[in-house]
Amino acid sequence: MCEERRTSVQPSPDELRVGLVTDVGRIDDGTFNQYAYEGMARAAQEHGLEAEVIQTRASAEYEGNIRRLIEQGCTLIVTIGSATGPAVERLAMRHPSVHFIVVDHEPLPESHNVTGLVFAEDQAGFLAGALAGLMTERGTVGFVGGVDVPPVRKFMGGFEHGLALTNRRARVVQAYTDSFTDPKAGEEAAGKLVEQGADVVFAAAGASGSAAIRAAARQGVWVVGVDQDEWVTTFEDGRVPGAERLLTSAVKRVDQAVYTAITQAVQGKLRGGVLRFDLTDGGVGLASYHAADAAIPSEVRGKILEVTEGLRTGRIRTRVGPRGEDLLEGFLPRLMAWNWQAALMPLLAIFTALIIGAIFIAAFDPEVWAAFGGGLKAGLATAWQSIAQAYTALFEGSFGSPARIIEGFRLYFQTEDATELLRAVYPLTESLRIATPYIFAGLAVALGFRCGLFNIGAEGQYFVGGLASVYVGYSLKGVPWFIHLPLALGAGMAGGAFWSAIAGFLKAKTGAHEVINTIMLNYIAYRLADYLLQVGGPMARPGDFRPVSPEIETTAYLPQFFPNDPSIRINAGLLVALAAVGVIHWLLFKTTVGFEIRAVGANPRAARTAGISVARNFILAMAISGGLAGLAGAHDILGVIHFMPNAFFSGYGFDSIALALLGKSHPVGVLLAALLFGFLRAGAQRMQGWAHVPIDIISVLQGLIIIFVAAPEVVRLLYRLRAPKVEAEAIFTRGWGRI
Repeated sequence: MCEERRTSVQPSPDELRVGLVTDVGRIDDGTFNQYAYEGMARAAQEHGLEAEVIQTRASAEYEGNIRRLIEQGCTLIVTIGSATGPAVERLAMRHPSVHFIVVDHEPLPESHNVTGLVFAEDQAGFLAGALAGLMTERGTVGFVGGVDVPPVRKFMGGFEHGLALTNRRARVVQAYTDSFTDPKAGEEAAGKLVEQGADVVFAAAGASGSAAIRAAARQGVWVVGVDQDEWVTTFEDGRVPGAERLLTSAVKRVDQAVYTAITQAVQGKLRGGVLRFDLTDGGVGLASYHAADAAIPSEVRGKILEVTEGLRTGRIRTRVGPRGEDLLEGFLPRLMAWNWQAALMPLLAIFTALIIGAIFIAAFDPEVWAAFGGGLKAGLATAWQSIAQAYTALFEGSFGSPARIIEGFRLYFQTEDATELLRAVYPLTESLRIATPYIFAGLAVALGFRCGLFNIGAEGQYFVGGLASVYVGYSLKGVPWFIHLPLALGAGMAGGAFWSAIAGFLKAKTGAHEVINTIMLNYIAYRLADYLLQVGGPMARPGDFRPVSPEIETTAYLPQFFPNDPSIRINAGLLVALAAVGVIHWLLFKTTVGFEIRAVGANPRAARTAGISVARNFILAMAISGGLAGLAGAHDILGVIHFMPNAFFSGYGFDSIALALLGKSHPVGVLLAALLFGFLRAGAQRMQGWAHVPIDIISVLQGLIIIFVAAPEVVRLLYRLRAPKVEAEAIFTRGWGRI
């Protein structure tokens, strides 16, 4: 059993009163309702707990039935089936003193008093499919599904892949009853599959499925049950006609899972999150073959044991995802299955912004208007020439001239002289150099957004990070580079973290809004730099009439990628920035710290109720955010200019807000947005110098891109794209930064 734990407020064992709400059905219906009830009854008896049971007659009753148990004083409530999940999620926030256990449901991250019991149905289905592939004689097997929900999809996905493992020529025919409680629909579905030639039928449809396998078995077809051992329940220990045609059942030990969860609650160990059950802990598997044992060849039984062991050890994978989706392997299948519209939307946003930018370029070019005096054709031709010249300059200023790069490579291979090649790739290196602090600053704001905080002070943190790194850079003498450089980088990060943590502390302890605090701290940082760097100031360069710091020691320089050509300023800071993307992604999505940050951002009140320190996470998130912004300042000091002027304004701090929005507060999205802004900013210089287009057009383009990314319906309307169907998702941030 694998546990994914979250902190939760637990009722004490002495206060436990257990309640159970079934899915539509009864506690003796032979489905997972019965299994869950048996697990609860066993736990209640062993631990001396009072227990209440409500049997649901219709799905509309879920929430009302759960409320009844809460009103009756139940502090631990078990609900059965993924369909009960939404009702539980709604009630869990309002009743933090009640802990909920939901079978077949994976709770939202912010639901700290909900434990989901999730099973590897794909493994059980895989074994059923492998057995069906070995037993079919006609090469056609059938699957009866109930409602299209993740557990059923996982059974079906595993069944298909297991069949393919043992019998590649066999095919699966399917029928769905659209209900778990319609025996007549189950019988009709089984009949259709038999008519299509299926000689093995697997049903995952609750009571509908039980009726389906009974009907199929009566027609002489091999059948496979689901959830519990249907030899015992559906076929009443072999007394029902057709029992001899039951090969096995794909079992989910719901009884054991419910018993385990209640026992953990009694012991005070149950936490919100997910308890997963699979083959490794006996949570799923195949039931006994019973009467069919004699009809199953020994080599088939041996093969199933081999497949079971392969799944248990991980040597065999079901290739089914957590929601029943296919996990395609290989580059081409993954490429074909990718959500192309998700990638297309930002590309169309950029394209649309470039179109509007082109209109601005032509509209404000005097030569275009003069050409229109000679006729429409001449005016349009001049407008096209103006736009083409501007965007060609933008491209070559960002990436370099392709012709010149090719010529540079040719000369290098002929003469081994890289001078011309380095000149040709200079624009690309400059784009990456500019993008590097953008990456740091964008990550800073995005991390704040994830915690529900709007860190508008990245510019000030950039300043303070620069001040700290330049001080360490010039004040330490005779220190080897492998000590000096990390100290200078660490000082920049610590300076930014300290400056930002001030706002986090004020937010946590006094409720002062972080936007106001960080704006004010920006001005303090600017004036602090003025004071320290003014002529004669504490950090001013001796003998210099300019307000600048001393130059840092060479041992604090960030290594250059091309040290023999000082004009190329791209340096190892880019590698540090890429590492920061990976670290922040890991922190946010793979650690408890990251989970708490996201939980606070999603719902501070619920997080506080669940025992998460909101104040601590506010301070921590702001400190990490400021540390990243401080690294942006350290990069520019240690890797680019090697001293600090008092006018250290960069615009990175404010552009980083746009980067976080454009990247949707995701580290990888921020990386891509930072590269885009780096290319635009680098290309703007050449566009202004060569095409005489004001550099401010880049700010216009950046603003348009953000508008179109933030309002995707506008793009869909322009290009007549259909909105994709999306499933409900967990909300990891709220307010600022969520698009």
